[in-house]
Amino acid sequence: MRIALLSLVAGAVLAQSLEETTVARALEFRLSSADMSFMLLGVEDGRLIAARWPDPQRPIPLGSLIKPFTALAYGERHGYRYPRFTCRGEQDGCRSPRGHGQIGLEEALAWSCNAWFEQLAKRTEAEDVVAVLGRLGVTARPADGLPGTLIGRGEAWRISPLEMARAYCELASRRSDPATKPLLRGLASSARWGTASGLGTPALAKTGTAQCSHAVRGAGDGFVLALYPPEAPRYALLLRAHGVPGAQAAVRAGRALRREGTEP
Repeated sequence: MRIALLSLVAGAVLAQSLEETTVARALEFRLSSADMSFMLLGVEDGRLIAARWPDPQRPIPLGSLIKPFTALAYGERHGYRYPRFTCRGEQDGCRSPRGHGQIGLEEALAWSCNAWFEQLAKRTEAEDVVAVLGRLGVTARPADGLPGTLIGRGEAWRISPLEMARAYCELASRRSDPATKPLLRGLASSARWGTASGLGTPALAKTGTAQCSHAVRGAGDGFVLALYPPEAPRYALLLRAHGVPGAQAAVRAGRALRREGTEP
Protein backbone atom coordinates (compact mmCIF):
# COMPACT_ATOMS: atom_id res chain seq x y z
CA MET A 1 0.00 0.00 0.00
CA ARG A 2 2.78 2.40 0.97
CA ILE A 3 4.71 1.68 -2.23
CA ALA A 4 1.57 2.28 -4.31
CA LEU A 5 0.96 5.60 -2.52
CA LEU A 6 4.55 6.70 -3.05
CA SER A 7 4.25 5.80 -6.72
CA LEU A 8 1.11 7.93 -7.06
CA VAL A 9 2.81 10.88 -5.38
CA ALA A 10 5.89 10.49 -7.56
CA GLY A 11 3.69 10.30 -10.64
CA ALA A 12 1.84 13.47 -9.67
CA VAL A 13 5.10 15.32 -9.05
CA LEU A 14 6.47 14.18 -12.40
CA ALA A 15 3.28 15.23 -14.21
CA GLN A 16 3.42 18.66 -12.58
CA SER A 17 7.08 19.04 -13.50
CA LEU A 18 6.38 18.12 -17.12
CA GLU A 19 3.46 20.57 -17.29
CA GLU A 20 5.59 23.37 -15.83
CA THR A 21 8.36 22.63 -18.31
CA THR A 22 5.91 22.74 -21.22
CA VAL A 23 4.37 26.01 -20.07
CA ALA A 24 7.76 27.60 -19.37
CA ARG A 25 9.24 26.65 -22.75
CA ALA A 26 6.17 27.93 -24.59
CA LEU A 27 6.34 31.30 -22.82
CA GLU A 28 10.10 31.58 -23.32
CA PHE A 29 9.55 31.11 -27.05
CA ARG A 30 6.49 33.33 -27.44
CA LEU A 31 7.79 36.15 -25.25
CA SER A 32 11.27 36.22 -26.74
CA SER A 33 11.07 39.78 -28.08
CA ALA A 34 13.80 42.06 -26.76
CA ASP A 35 11.24 44.62 -25.60
CA MET A 36 9.56 42.18 -23.20
CA SER A 37 10.61 40.65 -19.88
CA PHE A 38 8.68 38.00 -18.00
CA MET A 39 8.70 35.69 -15.03
CA LEU A 40 6.50 32.67 -14.32
CA LEU A 41 5.90 31.54 -10.75
CA GLY A 42 4.04 28.74 -9.05
CA VAL A 43 1.24 30.28 -6.99
CA GLU A 44 1.28 27.63 -4.27
CA ASP A 45 4.85 28.25 -3.17
CA GLY A 46 5.97 31.38 -5.03
CA ARG A 47 8.66 29.35 -6.75
CA LEU A 48 10.24 30.91 -9.84
CA ILE A 49 9.62 28.44 -12.66
CA ALA A 50 11.02 30.44 -15.57
CA ALA A 51 12.23 33.97 -16.19
CA ARG A 52 13.77 36.22 -18.79
CA TRP A 53 14.15 39.36 -16.73
CA PRO A 54 17.48 41.05 -16.01
CA ASP A 55 17.93 41.25 -12.24
CA PRO A 56 14.33 40.54 -11.12
CA GLN A 57 15.21 41.49 -7.54
CA ARG A 58 16.21 45.06 -8.48
CA PRO A 59 13.54 47.49 -7.22
CA ILE A 60 11.83 49.49 -9.99
CA PRO A 61 8.62 51.51 -10.32
CA LEU A 62 5.69 49.12 -10.86
CA GLY A 63 2.85 51.58 -11.28
CA SER A 64 -0.67 50.45 -10.44
CA LEU A 65 0.38 46.92 -9.45
CA ILE A 66 0.51 48.32 -5.91
CA LYS A 67 -3.17 49.33 -5.79
CA PRO A 68 -4.69 46.07 -4.45
CA PHE A 69 -2.39 46.24 -1.43
CA THR A 70 -3.30 49.85 -0.68
CA ALA A 71 -6.93 48.75 -0.78
CA LEU A 72 -6.17 45.85 1.56
CA ALA A 73 -4.45 48.22 4.01
CA TYR A 74 -7.52 50.48 4.01
CA GLY A 75 -9.79 47.48 4.47
CA GLU A 76 -7.91 46.27 7.54
CA ARG A 77 -8.66 49.58 9.26
CA HIS A 78 -12.30 49.78 8.17
CA GLY A 79 -13.70 46.30 8.59
CA TYR A 80 -13.18 45.52 4.89
CA ARG A 81 -15.98 47.90 3.98
CA TYR A 82 -14.98 49.98 0.99
CA PRO A 83 -16.45 53.35 -0.01
CA ARG A 84 -17.94 54.42 -3.29
CA PHE A 85 -16.28 57.47 -4.84
CA THR A 86 -17.13 59.47 -7.92
CA CYS A 87 -14.63 59.64 -10.78
CA ARG A 88 -15.15 62.62 -13.08
CA GLY A 89 -12.32 61.73 -15.42
CA GLU A 90 -9.40 63.95 -16.31
CA GLN A 91 -10.36 66.68 -13.87
CA ASP A 92 -9.89 64.12 -11.09
CA GLY A 93 -6.60 62.84 -12.50
CA CYS A 94 -8.05 59.73 -14.13
CA ARG A 95 -6.93 58.47 -17.52
CA SER A 96 -10.55 58.04 -18.60
CA PRO A 97 -11.56 61.36 -20.19
CA ARG A 98 -15.23 61.06 -19.22
CA GLY A 99 -14.61 59.29 -15.93
CA HIS A 100 -16.10 56.16 -14.41
CA GLY A 101 -18.89 57.75 -12.39
CA GLN A 102 -19.65 56.50 -8.90
CA ILE A 103 -17.87 53.19 -8.39
CA GLY A 104 -16.72 50.82 -5.67
CA LEU A 105 -13.67 48.64 -5.14
CA GLU A 106 -14.36 46.03 -7.80
CA GLU A 107 -14.88 48.55 -10.60
CA ALA A 108 -11.95 50.66 -9.40
CA LEU A 109 -9.62 47.66 -9.57
CA ALA A 110 -11.00 46.57 -12.93
CA TRP A 111 -10.49 50.00 -14.49
CA SER A 112 -7.43 50.82 -12.34
CA CYS A 113 -9.17 54.13 -11.62
CA ASN A 114 -6.64 56.68 -10.38
CA ALA A 115 -9.36 59.04 -9.11
CA TRP A 116 -10.96 56.38 -6.91
CA PHE A 117 -7.67 55.09 -5.57
CA GLU A 118 -6.27 58.53 -4.83
CA GLN A 119 -9.31 59.30 -2.71
CA LEU A 120 -8.84 55.98 -0.92
CA ALA A 121 -5.10 56.62 -0.45
CA LYS A 122 -5.85 59.96 1.24
CA ARG A 123 -7.66 57.93 3.89
CA THR A 124 -4.89 55.32 4.22
CA GLU A 125 -1.66 55.52 6.20
CA ALA A 126 1.52 54.75 4.31
CA GLU A 127 2.78 52.62 7.22
CA ASP A 128 -0.31 50.42 6.93
CA VAL A 129 0.43 49.75 3.27
CA VAL A 130 4.07 49.04 4.10
CA ALA A 131 2.94 46.61 6.81
CA VAL A 132 0.55 44.77 4.48
CA LEU A 133 3.19 44.37 1.80
CA GLY A 134 5.80 43.42 4.38
CA ARG A 135 3.68 40.51 5.56
CA LEU A 136 3.50 39.39 1.93
CA GLY A 137 7.26 39.52 1.45
CA VAL A 138 7.82 42.99 -0.05
CA THR A 139 10.76 44.64 1.69
CA ALA A 140 11.00 48.05 -0.02
CA ARG A 141 9.69 51.19 1.64
CA PRO A 142 8.42 54.32 -0.12
CA ALA A 143 10.45 57.52 -0.18
CA ASP A 144 7.33 59.39 0.94
CA GLY A 145 3.77 58.70 2.03
CA LEU A 146 1.94 60.82 -0.52
CA PRO A 147 -1.36 59.47 -1.87
CA GLY A 148 0.07 59.34 -5.39
CA THR A 149 2.97 57.20 -4.18
CA LEU A 150 0.56 54.77 -2.49
CA ILE A 151 -1.18 54.11 -5.80
CA GLY A 152 1.98 53.70 -7.89
CA ARG A 153 2.46 57.15 -9.38
CA GLY A 154 5.98 58.43 -9.85
CA GLU A 155 9.18 56.70 -8.75
CA ALA A 156 9.06 57.19 -4.98
CA TRP A 157 8.24 53.53 -4.32
CA ARG A 158 10.49 51.10 -6.16
CA ILE A 159 9.72 47.44 -5.54
CA SER A 160 11.40 44.21 -6.59
CA PRO A 161 9.32 42.66 -9.41
CA LEU A 162 9.95 39.19 -8.00
CA GLU A 163 8.73 40.23 -4.54
CA MET A 164 5.64 41.87 -6.04
CA ALA A 165 4.83 38.75 -8.07
CA ARG A 166 5.13 36.63 -4.93
CA ALA A 167 2.84 39.03 -3.06
CA TYR A 168 0.17 38.39 -5.71
CA CYS A 169 0.76 34.66 -5.31
CA GLU A 170 0.05 35.08 -1.60
CA LEU A 171 -3.19 36.91 -2.37
CA ALA A 172 -4.29 34.12 -4.68
CA SER A 173 -3.37 31.43 -2.15
CA ARG A 174 -5.65 33.16 0.38
CA ARG A 175 -8.64 33.26 -1.96
CA SER A 176 -10.95 31.74 0.67
CA ASP A 177 -10.17 34.57 3.11
CA PRO A 178 -13.11 37.05 3.30
CA ALA A 179 -10.58 39.91 3.34
CA THR A 180 -9.10 38.81 0.03
CA LYS A 181 -12.25 37.89 -1.89
CA PRO A 182 -13.29 41.45 -2.88
CA LEU A 183 -9.81 42.11 -4.26
CA LEU A 184 -9.83 38.93 -6.32
CA ARG A 185 -13.28 39.80 -7.69
CA GLY A 186 -11.80 43.07 -8.89
CA LEU A 187 -8.87 41.28 -10.52
CA ALA A 188 -11.28 38.86 -12.22
CA SER A 189 -13.28 41.81 -13.58
CA SER A 190 -10.08 43.44 -14.80
CA ALA A 191 -9.40 40.37 -16.95
CA ARG A 192 -13.00 40.09 -18.15
CA TRP A 193 -13.82 43.69 -19.08
CA GLY A 194 -11.27 46.02 -17.51
CA THR A 195 -7.75 47.15 -18.32
CA ALA A 196 -6.47 43.56 -18.55
CA SER A 197 -9.21 42.36 -20.92
CA GLY A 198 -6.60 42.18 -23.68
CA LEU A 199 -5.53 38.88 -22.14
CA GLY A 200 -8.53 37.34 -23.85
CA THR A 201 -8.46 34.35 -21.50
CA PRO A 202 -9.90 33.79 -18.00
CA ALA A 203 -7.56 34.99 -15.26
CA LEU A 204 -7.19 37.21 -12.25
CA ALA A 205 -5.17 40.15 -13.49
CA LYS A 206 -3.86 43.64 -12.78
CA THR A 207 -2.16 46.04 -15.14
CA GLY A 208 0.22 48.89 -14.40
CA THR A 209 2.14 51.58 -16.24
CA ALA A 210 5.30 53.13 -14.82
CA GLN A 211 8.34 55.20 -15.66
CA CYS A 212 10.72 53.26 -17.87
CA SER A 213 13.43 51.38 -15.97
CA HIS A 214 15.46 50.25 -19.01
CA ALA A 215 18.96 51.50 -19.76
CA VAL A 216 17.61 53.07 -22.95
CA ARG A 217 14.67 55.08 -21.68
CA GLY A 218 11.32 54.84 -23.39
CA ALA A 219 7.99 56.56 -22.85
CA GLY A 220 7.20 54.10 -20.06
CA ASP A 221 6.88 50.43 -19.19
CA GLY A 222 3.64 48.47 -19.16
CA PHE A 223 3.05 45.60 -16.74
CA VAL A 224 0.48 42.87 -16.38
CA LEU A 225 0.26 40.30 -13.60
CA ALA A 226 -1.97 37.35 -14.52
CA LEU A 227 -2.95 34.54 -12.15
CA TYR A 228 -4.51 31.52 -13.82
CA PRO A 229 -6.69 29.51 -13.96
CA PRO A 230 -8.88 32.01 -12.08
CA GLU A 231 -10.84 29.54 -9.93
CA ALA A 232 -7.72 28.03 -8.36
CA PRO A 233 -4.60 29.74 -9.76
CA ARG A 234 -1.54 27.57 -10.31
CA TYR A 235 0.60 30.07 -12.20
CA ALA A 236 1.46 33.74 -11.92
CA LEU A 237 2.81 35.46 -15.03
CA LEU A 238 4.36 38.92 -14.69
CA LEU A 239 5.12 40.58 -18.02
CA ARG A 240 6.85 43.89 -18.64
CA ALA A 241 6.57 45.49 -22.08
CA HIS A 242 8.87 48.36 -23.02
CA GLY A 243 7.33 51.58 -24.32
CA VAL A 244 3.62 50.65 -24.04
CA PRO A 245 0.95 51.00 -21.32
CA GLY A 246 -0.22 48.16 -19.13
CA ALA A 247 -3.29 47.43 -21.25
CA GLN A 248 -1.01 46.69 -24.21
CA ALA A 249 1.19 44.49 -22.02
CA ALA A 250 -1.96 42.46 -21.32
CA VAL A 251 -2.55 42.03 -25.05
CA ARG A 252 0.96 40.69 -25.53
CA ALA A 253 0.67 38.32 -22.59
CA GLY A 254 -2.67 37.13 -23.91
CA ARG A 255 -1.20 36.17 -27.27
CA ALA A 256 1.20 33.85 -25.49
CA LEU A 257 -1.31 32.41 -23.03
CA ARG A 258 -3.93 31.64 -25.66
CA ARG A 259 -1.58 29.51 -27.72
CA GLU A 260 -1.80 25.78 -27.32
CA GLY A 261 0.40 24.52 -24.53
CA THR A 262 0.18 27.54 -22.19
CA GLU A 263 -3.46 27.57 -21.19
CA PRO A 264 -4.36 25.41 -18.20
